[in-house]
Amino acid sequence: MGNRSRALVIALGIFFVGVAALAKFYAYPTLAVAPADQVAHTVSVGKDATIFSVADLAEKKNVDLYSRRTVRGDVVAAEKISKALDRKVVVFDTAVVTDTEKDYQFPESASETDKAPLSFVQERVVLDATTGEAVRWNPDASKDNSGEYITTTLKKEDRLTPKQDSPFFKGHEGLVLKFPFGTEKKRYQFWDTTTRKAYPIDFKEETKLNGLTVYRFEQDVPKQDLPLATPLKVPGNLVGEPGMDSVEVQRSYQNTRTLWIEPVTGAIIKGREQQLASLSYNGEAKVTATQVQIEYDADTVKKNVEGAKENGVDEGGYKAKAAQLHAIGFWVPLVSLIIGLLLLAVVVFFQVRPRQTAEPDTSEPAESV
Repeated sequence: MGNRSRALVIALGIFFVGVAALAKFYAYPTLAVAPADQVAHTVSVGKDATIFSVADLAEKKNVDLYSRRTVRGDVVAAEKISKALDRKVVVFDTAVVTDTEKDYQFPESASETDKAPLSFVQERVVLDATTGEAVRWNPDASKDNSGEYITTTLKKEDRLTPKQDSPFFKGHEGLVLKFPFGTEKKRYQFWDTTTRKAYPIDFKEETKLNGLTVYRFEQDVPKQDLPLATPLKVPGNLVGEPGMDSVEVQRSYQNTRTLWIEPVTGAIIKGREQQLASLSYNGEAKVTATQVQIEYDADTVKKNVEGAKENGVDEGGYKAKAAQLHAIGFWVPLVSLIIGLLLLAVVVFFQVRPRQTAEPDTSEPAESV
């Protein structure tokens, strides 16, 4: 191999090794972050539920529940908080509306309380852009409402901000809306909005969902009484006290949550909850407030796997996103490194290979006649 050829092969070998390093240590970390401008919608359906009707003051059985979640990123807040904390974070506003009407719409006036949904929760969360872990952000340090909060009404004055001594909201913790990029088969802590705490969620199995490899995780939220800002009172006849106009009851709650996670991106492809909430009197459950198994509908799961447009915006599509990210984080570095090392090995081989020298001609010259 000539000097010029050797130099060219060495240059190509170094180039491919460099490509491997750039893909692994620059391109992948740059791309493996949650998008700050993300918008997502999910629909969950719970068939044959049992609920407590406030209007009728009675349990209602065989009711279908529809729960719609909207997640919207706040780019301005994410940039501000990332700069303040010197780490990459994303900020998401989420709203979950649950009702018996499939296409429920809020009334024009908040005074129309009889038209309010069965439940409504709105949150602002600050998350690490790579791990998905909740990041505490002191709202007192922000004068533009960029801090985390939780509320069950549309009124800004009702928003609860984190307070360490509060029985209602101490701040988000654990994983909230997604799992880490490169999710592992292990235990994590995952946020439960109802109790406003994080609980262990354990890996159970690797399986397929619409042809996509996913990890199934399961979480048990133990039965517990929920703190109430004001006493909850119901007519005495509901709890076996017909002689009393009203009695104070306690609301209890428990849940078994199952999540199917795409491990490369950490995206939640499907979710299912088995909720049981009761009204207790003197320590004994008397009325079922909610009993339902509710889970993402088929269209939501399909969108999360294959992708679709909603209101003109691309959502989901985690099968393709996972393939692209896996290629950049694994295949491009691996193949480039192999090619680069092979090229350098070729140069070394020709360099150290013993050169063959021409043997001297010992034959005698022929005699002339």
